[in-house]
Amino acid sequence: MSKKLVAFFSASGVTKNVSERLAKIADADLFEIKPAIPYSRADLDWTNKK
Repeated sequence: MSKKLVAFFSASGVTKNVSERLAKIADADLFEIKPAIPYSRADLDWTNKK
């Protein structure tokens, strides 16, 4: 167990990839934040003004 932690949420996988690499470089523990109710594509569509 490390005194360092990389906690992340990734909807598309990009942040997960970067977080995994960062945790490895920093010799840190890795924790994925998962929503209790998964987000839909509509929830994650930040370009939709509705």
